[in-house]
Amino acid sequence: MKQKFLLLVLNFALLSVTSNSFAEKYHGEFCWQVFSESSDPLWRYQLGIYEKEGGHLALYGAVDYGTNGNSASHGNAINVGDSIKLTLVSADREEGVEVWAETFAAKLDPSTLHGTWNALTLEFVDGEDFTDHIHQRGTISLIAC
Repeated sequence: MKQKFLLLVLNFALLSVTSNSFAEKYHGEFCWQVFSESSDPLWRYQLGIYEKEGGHLALYGAVDYGTNGNSASHGNAINVGDSIKLTLVSADREEGVEVWAETFAAKLDPSTLHGTWNALTLEFVDGEDFTDHIHQRGTISLIAC
């Protein structure tokens, strides 16, 4: 009986340690409008932000390109000096049109969550023999969801 009780207490203790090691805090949903270098609105991100142990931020959500609708997007962010570095990855298959993948990197001001960005995109259009690569940059602004 003592052995079973000891195993039960040990299992409970291990479960508590495991649960705490995966602790996270949900900070809510945040939205950003992405603008070109000439200030034209391009697309929007809508992301849930989770703070993991050690201050790491995980972001999960969608990117909305307008006429093409939403695509899955995810990434992470870290505090570096007096800024936040944000990296997002998005990809999708638009049936009969193209498949694309994008890596988006932004540097944000922690007080406004506005900043600048660069993105590298690969696109393969159905029926063509090459993959197009695109580099874009501009500004990004926090907006109401």
